[in-house]
Amino acid sequence: MSSWLVAAPWLSARTIHAYYFVLRYGERGLMRVAMIRVLLLMTAAAVAVVAVNVAAADEAIVIDGGTLIDVGRPELTGPATIIIEQGRIRAVGPAGELEWPAGARIIDARGSYVMPGIADMHNHLRDGLFRQGGDQAGVLRNLLSWGITTTFNPGVPVEEYAALRSAIAADPAAYPQTFLIRGVFTTKGGWGNGFTPETPAEARAIVLQLKAAGSDGVKLMYDDMRWATTRPFPVMDRAVAAAIIDEAHKQGMLAFAHAPIQELAKQVLEDGIDCLLHGIISEPIDAEFIELMKRNNACYISTLTMFQTNAGYAEWADRLKAFDFEKRLDSNALAIFHKAPNGTARLDNTDWTVERLPVLRLNLFTANSAGIPVVIGTDTGIPGVLPGIAAQLEMVMHVEAGLTPEDVLKAATSNPALMFGRAGQFGTLAPGAQADLLILNADPRRNIENIRRIRHVIRAGRVVR
Repeated sequence: MSSWLVAAPWLSARTIHAYYFVLRYGERGLMRVAMIRVLLLMTAAAVAVVAVNVAAADEAIVIDGGTLIDVGRPELTGPATIIIEQGRIRAVGPAGELEWPAGARIIDARGSYVMPGIADMHNHLRDGLFRQGGDQAGVLRNLLSWGITTTFNPGVPVEEYAALRSAIAADPAAYPQTFLIRGVFTTKGGWGNGFTPETPAEARAIVLQLKAAGSDGVKLMYDDMRWATTRPFPVMDRAVAAAIIDEAHKQGMLAFAHAPIQELAKQVLEDGIDCLLHGIISEPIDAEFIELMKRNNACYISTLTMFQTNAGYAEWADRLKAFDFEKRLDSNALAIFHKAPNGTARLDNTDWTVERLPVLRLNLFTANSAGIPVVIGTDTGIPGVLPGIAAQLEMVMHVEAGLTPEDVLKAATSNPALMFGRAGQFGTLAPGAQADLLILNADPRRNIENIRRIRHVIRAGRVVR
């Protein structure tokens, strides 16, 4: 039973409806590979979230005989041996050809599949239920048991940022590798709560404060929310947005945007945005959009799961239940979604969104086909987007949109490393990389749903499941 998905049958539909408006958003994004080798990374390791035999982080581990899956290194094929020491991959070679460290823990992986841990690069560390607050550190810890060894929260509330940073720093081995952005930029009366600079100079000053606080980038809410409401919100002044992006780049920081409307996304792309935190849902993406994305080497995070919840919480809860083959989700908590109304008095345009879900999926396929770096992200914490399982379903929905399983595995492993300028350091089975691995009982290349069939999770050289 998952500790974060708590049964709450006492919540009335009215209470759910009230919480919905408060919780229904917060998002963030990606980056330009050429600009990002300077960013700070928080190293995390693992925590035992289920009853397992936990290896010490400094214990040598030999994973022997498993079939390796690393879409960034297709030369890694066949049964192989991986040697892990001091939290990193020391050596990879054909089974039987490497010398094993004395006293190493041996994992017999014959018949299993070994791949890098997966990343969810748009995750607000909330439980996805209809309530405010929550234990962000607890949600973060539990992601490991779902196979998520890297995550990105692009918009931690300012009042919670320091405490979350401190919790991770106190025991970094207890969490996935975690990237955080402190707060978001919006405008007065605009979507989301955050910084509301009125001039470019004010915006630049705030970026400097974020840099000093160790934020892993900046996030702009550049959306009038027409896809969710018939009464659009004000949008940030473009000169202010351009100043935020420019100052972030001057400070060696990445700039992410919540901008699912194509015309608005083009504006921030023209100004240099590094990553879009949501897919374009307004209309099919055009040649100009693709050219701008490629010019910036910007990444594309679709958050299909978040948009899909607009089709109805009851239907989505049924899909979650059917996908949860380990029966980890609380059925009483899932039942809450059958009471939940779609939309709110303010967010009253969900039918428009549902009509354009095929456009969202088509745009993902088009972006991937054009060579734009696609990255897995869920917008976890939005009602219905539940921690861990949402990332697995996001991968399935990417295949349903027309991507190959290999494309999706790349979007969940090596592309997240590229977006933060850390190629070869995680998201790979290469020697020297962080030992963040999954051992699966079935091949996700044959059926992406096999990403659920987890035998072991290893985070920074520690077996956590």
